[in-house]
Amino acid sequence: MVDPPPRAFEPTPPPPTPSGTATPRPRSLSADMDMTPRKSKKAKPAQPTPPPPPQPPVFGKDPVLPKNNSYAKAAARRPPPQRPPPHPQAPAAPAAPAPTTPASKPSGKKRRARHTCHGASRRGVFLTPPAGSSIRANHISPAMLAEINTHLKNDVSSDVILEHTEDSGSGIFIASSRVPTSSEVACVLKHIRRLVTVAGIVPIKSTPVTSTSFLKVIDVPMIPAEPKTWQSAQRSAFSNALAISPVGKELSAVLKHAVRFMRTSAHSDTCVAWVDIHDSVAGTSARSFINKTIVIGGRNCQVRGAAPRPGSALCTRCMRWGHHSSVCRSKGIRCPLCGLPHSEEAHPTYCAHSKRDPDARSCVNCSAAGRTKRDHSATDTSCPFWQNRFDRDWLRRQFPKK
Repeated sequence: MVDPPPRAFEPTPPPPTPSGTATPRPRSLSADMDMTPRKSKKAKPAQPTPPPPPQPPVFGKDPVLPKNNSYAKAAARRPPPQRPPPHPQAPAAPAAPAPTTPASKPSGKKRRARHTCHGASRRGVFLTPPAGSSIRANHISPAMLAEINTHLKNDVSSDVILEHTEDSGSGIFIASSRVPTSSEVACVLKHIRRLVTVAGIVPIKSTPVTSTSFLKVIDVPMIPAEPKTWQSAQRSAFSNALAISPVGKELSAVLKHAVRFMRTSAHSDTCVAWVDIHDSVAGTSARSFINKTIVIGGRNCQVRGAAPRPGSALCTRCMRWGHHSSVCRSKGIRCPLCGLPHSEEAHPTYCAHSKRDPDARSCVNCSAAGRTKRDHSATDTSCPFWQNRFDRDWLRRQFPKK
């Protein structure tokens, strides 16, 4: 029995396909029986992808990194910076111990503005007698100060001590050991009014001791009036304008002296108002008013800082207006109370020796100008020369050159 020849190529059954897919088409038998050798195609070796050409740097922009790289890889491939070789140095000397200096304390000097002037010392009480009064510092004796110190200790439990009194302009300054509080000033004023008798109904007042800041209000409309009454009419209109202005109300609350007015020019319809206010040493209040506007007569008037304007100088040797004591040509001094050739400190002694009334007053300037009313001192606020101390033209007209 002869065995059948073996099958050269037996078709391989197709692999099982998942459900829902098409069954592959079986190969034909003729294709399986084809024994013709075929040339095998050699696979070409894979060529590496050439790198992209380098792009020129764009100035002003950061270079764009490739997508396959990261900032960490770029930083790792960056070459380290080259440092210059160190220079040879001499061996350092042993460090000396640093001297231990105490910490510097902040300076107590405050910055002062140009438009602010220092006032008297704040360690004291400034008293203002009524106008025309003859009360001076010698009317307050050391026994009175000792009595007031006792009342300060018992009434308000204060440790402040009144030391001495001195004349300051037209007022009296009572020096103290420290800056008194408002309650201590009220206690001192109450006992001063009880101990010192004042003729009339106007009592002695207490004025706060502060520095002075000088301001000016420009482009103020002028009030048509006679030259003799122009200052008073202008001052009245200016006060009414301050009363209805928010800035003006604050400004009028800190006024220190009467407002003075000066015409801008001979043919101008505006004037400048010079305003003196109570202020601190640093000029805090003045800075709050500078560059603000006040509506006066429908016109915006700006507030500016002004240089101190002391007006005409009063010589303390001859008590005459118009020059300083350093350039005085008088041969002797004059008393500001009576105008006689002695000092103010020697006034009681001189009057007792010459049998004169020590309370009698005579103004040097009013006597020289030939005025009938001269029974006041040269520094009295009721003196017309004192009231016009800022008007140099008025003072010049009182003593015409011969």
